[in-house]
Amino acid sequence: MYIYTLIDTLVWIACIIAIIYIAYRIFAWRQGNEDIVILVKRRTPFVVEDISFDQVVLSTDIPFVNRGKQYGTIMDMFPRHLLPQEQFDNVRIQSWLTDAKAERHDGYWEALVYKQRQGSTIRLRLVMTANSGNIRKDLVGFPDMPIDIYHQVVGREAYRISKTRITLTAEELEVAMRK
Repeated sequence: MYIYTLIDTLVWIACIIAIIYIAYRIFAWRQGNEDIVILVKRRTPFVVEDISFDQVVLSTDIPFVNRGKQYGTIMDMFPRHLLPQEQFDNVRIQSWLTDAKAERHDGYWEALVYKQRQGSTIRLRLVMTANSGNIRKDLVGFPDMPIDIYHQVVGREAYRISKTRITLTAEELEVAMRK
């Protein structure tokens, strides 16, 4: 008789724990999480910031927003330009991202917290250096270049790394170089 009472009590305790866990998961689900989205379609065209005989510096501003229900922190953000030397090897490229409101020129992304339904703007810079010494000559025949933007975001749950792609088209580079 005591064994049945003990088993019955343990089953009730397990059921109560399961109900509390399910209630917690529903509560957490309703609280939501951050959802930082880079708005690629709203980016500005690339513009020439600085040009010399052998080098050009291009930049574009890309807005983003936290569409989630909670604060979100961008822990790290960096670009990766994808221009293999087999495709085009006339220029060397360096790229980095910075917050447009608090620019840094050392390539370091300072972690920032963004409230729900708010955002900011990131600035992507590309430094193209000519291999032959003449940047205008070396950029002839430049192909479309994809640029991946990786960002590590943390909110209420574990961090995750996301990737967004933008493209510097040959036409866009040509227009920027004419101005």
